[in-house]
Amino acid sequence: MQLTNATFEFIEMLDEKSDVSSLIDAFQTLIGKFGMVCFLVGDATQPKVQRHDRLWATTWPLAWLERWRSRNYITVDPVLNQLLLRNELVRWRDVRRVDDAAGMRVLDEASDYGLKDGLTLPVYGRDGLLIGITLGTDRYDLDRQAETCLHLASIYFHSKLEQLRAGQTFRLAEPKMTPRERECLSWVAAGKTDWEISQILNIAEQTVHEYVQNALIKLRSTTRAQAVATAIFTKQIWA
Repeated sequence: MQLTNATFEFIEMLDEKSDVSSLIDAFQTLIGKFGMVCFLVGDATQPKVQRHDRLWATTWPLAWLERWRSRNYITVDPVLNQLLLRNELVRWRDVRRVDDAAGMRVLDEASDYGLKDGLTLPVYGRDGLLIGITLGTDRYDLDRQAETCLHLASIYFHSKLEQLRAGQTFRLAEPKMTPRERECLSWVAAGKTDWEISQILNIAEQTVHEYVQNALIKLRSTTRAQAVATAIFTKQIWA
């Protein structure tokens, strides 16, 4: 509950941030409450294409960042490869099970800089590009609820970062959901499955699924976590 409260406190104060530096500081403070040491966010698409505008923000150790960039580790980073392959949350420890010598070398070298484990999350920019937010630590022991909180906070962080980088201060549009769609999405935000929601509302599981899918379409979201974040941000549901 404490981490959940910290997440929504972070979300609520984002409107106050008017520069990238203070936004980065706020996100760094938040992830520290989850036991994470540092983060990096940037464009994760087509890693073999050399570009100079991939990195958006980071608090990685500078020595490790320079090594990672100078050796072009983006092309063999196993965490990034798994993110692109699976398009879902990636725990670094799980990647170590992949038979990839070059990739394991990247993880081993990261450990030398105190980044022994971590979590990488996918979010999407307005142009549809996959943006990776990777969080490193020396000891990882987050449960699913904490991971969900971090994913939610990361979606908001990225949205605000994208606005500031573009020199924009607009708020998200407010597409309207029906009362039933809001109700179903509120239960999704509470961590309930479609079946559990169907039992609570006494309707068919398929009907719940359709309501949630309609909400995703109206909120222009690709995942349920993103839809929940958008609905809370536009005050269509309450945390």
